[in-house]
Amino acid sequence: MSDHAHSDVAQPPPHVARALARLRVRMRRLYMLSDEEIAVPGAAQAYAITLPAHPDDSLDRFAATIGRRRAGAGKPQTTDAAAAAEARLAIAWGVHMPYWALLWPSGLALAAALLKRHEGGCHPSLRGRRVLELGCGLGVTAIAALTRGADLWAADCYAEALLFARYNTLRNAGRAPRTLLLDWRGEAGRAVCLAAGQFDALLAADVLYEPENIAPLLALVPLLLVPGGDFWLAEPGRKVSLAFVAAAQDAGWHDESTLYEREWPPDGDAARVVVHRYTMPGRQ
Repeated sequence: MSDHAHSDVAQPPPHVARALARLRVRMRRLYMLSDEEIAVPGAAQAYAITLPAHPDDSLDRFAATIGRRRAGAGKPQTTDAAAAAEARLAIAWGVHMPYWALLWPSGLALAAALLKRHEGGCHPSLRGRRVLELGCGLGVTAIAALTRGADLWAADCYAEALLFARYNTLRNAGRAPRTLLLDWRGEAGRAVCLAAGQFDALLAADVLYEPENIAPLLALVPLLLVPGGDFWLAEPGRKVSLAFVAAAQDAGWHDESTLYEREWPPDGDAARVVVHRYTMPGRQ
């Protein structure tokens, strides 16, 4: 869709509309925008999600950043192709790919899990509970958490992701999370997480890509959760995420898992996602 907001979305209160307008101006300075209506199972209505119009835009900006770093270090300028090649090399060295700008099945599945009602009850209420999402992306899961009343903190290692997540949550849930610019995979990022205090629940969708990410997450989660807290992890069955699931089982984490297998918006691609709800041993 073109770079404008949907006209059929319910009009927000004036103070929210003003905040959305300011955020959208900032977003348009970075990217051409597209608006998608995304049906999430359990949601009262489709989510109106704004994202970069061209999927490769965030990757191109990443490559340009690599080029500027070279120039700042006094290295020769490179062509666009060379910058892209160097960006891929940086990723191979552990720099994280800017995949926040895409709608991932794991984020949609985690949103659905948070909204899901069961016969005879529902998942424990998030209302008023302190919740931290590690890697918020475009904010789809955050919308669901806020809709369920969470006192939400959203963390991501890309400032652009936090900007889009703030816009999308404010637009769909009427409020936005507190945001933290950090990378939980690094020592400094973990320190910022811990400084924020303990949380009643943690959320993470498709955050495990490299084997070296497993140990930091295993160590961080118990430190961040209050006794009886939940860690919700959505994963699509990649080798690293399956290794994490096995490691969590070895550590004695209690796992209630739900399989989501369907065609996911916006393109109708079929994917299989498992949402795990972990509690720590001796802390249920």
